[in-house]
Amino acid sequence: APGMCRAARAAAPGAAVTAGDAEALPFRAGAFELVVSTSTFQWLPRLEPALAECARALAPGGRLVLALFAERTLHELKGAWREAAPGQPDRTHRFFTAGEVRAAVAAAGLGLHRLEEEERVERHPDARALLRTLKAIGAQSAAPGAAGLAGRRATLEMMRRYEARHGGPDGVPATWHMVYAVASR
Repeated sequence: APGMCRAARAAAPGAAVTAGDAEALPFRAGAFELVVSTSTFQWLPRLEPALAECARALAPGGRLVLALFAERTLHELKGAWREAAPGQPDRTHRFFTAGEVRAAVAAAGLGLHRLEEEERVERHPDARALLRTLKAIGAQSAAPGAAGLAGRRATLEMMRRYEARHGGPDGVPATWHMVYAVASR
């Protein structure tokens, strides 16, 4: 993402920073001993092409270290959306399972050394505050309802349901389910 590249250049002025497509990396084969990806691959429709590109860019014996949000991420929000719009297509983001990550690593021809899962729960004052936080970090599809009055009604109903089901004196929870993997070529 261009914005992330600008931030990386500012934080590490001497580093070579390049924006590229995860499924067609702009690097020669075997260019790296280490490839690190955090919070990127969960946004892709498929893991296999991007992990195959990581494998291609790794030198023999090189390592891939991967962290991505997984299937239970924001399950409270996704459930509230489904309840607020019954019978409507589920337009919330589908995150990968740990099993899908494991299979994609194997399909890329990488040897898996470790795969771990972790869940963390953040608290927000209410559903509206959670949506503002998600928008601020670039999760624009956090409120997937249609635009206009119908979308506003659905959003208000989602927030009401979210708070009714999950709210308490400490606000509402937002679960972040992470999968961490270390693999090598």
